[in-house]
This record gives sequence, C-alpha cells and structure tokens, in this order.
Amino acid sequence: MEELKMQTIRLRLKEEVMSGVAKIPVIVDALTPDKLFGKSEAEIKGVKIWWGNREENTGDLFEVSVEGDATSEAEVKIVMDGDLSRVKYIGAGMKAGEIEANGDVDMHCGAMMRGGKITVRGNADCWAGCEMHGGELIIEGDAGANLCAMYRGEMTGMTGGRVVVGGNVSECAGQYMAGGEILIKGNADILAGLNMKGGKITIEGDAIMPGADMTGGEILVKGKVEDMIPSFKFVETTTVDGEQYRKYIGDLAMTEKRAKGILYVK
Repeated sequence: MEELKMQTIRLRLKEEVMSGVAKIPVIVDALTPDKLFGKSEAEIKGVKIWWGNREENTGDLFEVSVEGDATSEAEVKIVMDGDLSRVKYIGAGMKAGEIEANGDVDMHCGAMMRGGKITVRGNADCWAGCEMHGGELIIEGDAGANLCAMYRGEMTGMTGGRVVVGGNVSECAGQYMAGGEILIKGNADILAGLNMKGGKITIEGDAIMPGADMTGGEILVKGKVEDMIPSFKFVETTTVDGEQYRKYIGDLAMTEKRAKGILYVK
C-alpha cells in the first residue's frame, strides 16, 4: 500500500508574544491548511496575521518549520504549540487538512469550517464551531458558551460536520443548529439546543433545560435533566442503543405544527 504523504507545518507561539501584563490576542484565520498549501517556509513566515490592532508577519510571532511535502490541501497538517490561550479563530473557515492545537485555545476555534479536522488538546473558549458547515472538531477539554451556535443577528448555527467535547460545555450549545452532530461527554449548561431545528446533540452527562424553543432535530441526554421544559409532550418509552429513554416532542411553545423536535431523557 502506498504511504500517505503528509506535510507538517509547525507553529510555536514565541514566549515574548504573551509575556506582557495583558495578553494581546492573536488572530490566525489566515493560517489554515488550505491557505498555506503550496507555500514555502519563508512564504509562511511572511503571511500577515493580526496581533491586537497591528498586522504582523507570522514569523514575527511564531517559530515556523515545515517538514515533508503535500500534493493537496488534505495532506497539510498544522501543529500549534506554545501559550495558545489568547489565539483566536484557529481553523476558522478551513476546508481541508488538519490542525492540532496543543493547549487551551481562545474564541472562534473552527468557526465556519467546511472540512478537515481540528483537535484541541485542552479547553476551547466561546463560539467554537460557530456556524460550522462540515469537517470534524475535537475538543478534549471543556468548551465555552455558544458552541456550534450562530453569530448574533443570524438565524442558523451549525449545519454540518461533527463536534466532540471531552468535558463540559457552557450555555446555549447548538443554538439554532440545523444539521450535523455534537457529542458532549460531560455536562451541558443551560439551554443546550435552544431554537434547534435540525441535527443531533448527545449529552452523556447532565443537562439544564435542553431543547427550549426547538422545532426540529434530536437531543439525547444520558444523564439527569434539570428543569425540564414543561412544553414538551411525552410520547412513549423507547429503546435507543440498548438503553431505555422517555421520548418527548417539542417545543410546543413554538406551536404544535412547528414542534418537530425530539428529546430523549433517561
């Protein structure tokens, strides 16, 4: 079997970038596999990114090295190291390839991504996977508020792809979600699936008021549901993956005609 070719671009944030009293955010939506494909190490160092309100060369903020070759965007892997806690928009809008972020990351990780894979080996701040269209986002730690939701003023959140959170998530995960899949291995804070209209959310831990105002899609809670929304209607007891659940439809507050969401509760 022919060995898969892979190019690895290593980006280590320089310590002095985050050494100030106030850590100034770095915006890296220009550093995705599809945008860096075909560029040399010198060209990558010259890519412009934002550090606060200043536009800088990537090489001024990151140590950059390139190993191997790639014949397509899908064969490019970016490995990010250093203090990434104020690095925003990691993998935002990416279409192919892979990103591995080794540590906690700031807001908008994987926002509007369309393909490829992002792995965060830590926690992700708010708006991760926002308006995501495709690809895979793995967050090994916790996720902040508005995971896979929509941006303010929009009416559609995540439409495709898969997101896995190894820990807990904050409020409003999957708000206005219309497609795709979210797996939360920990607990979900208040209003997971708010205004949800498609897709699937699985919560292996506990949830607070899931599915408010949902009109479609499916939410499955394996743990305990606190403050169950009263406008859900019990349908039947059913078996899902060998486990017994109570099946509800809702949210009837959105009128019976529109209430097509399904909520499974242990």
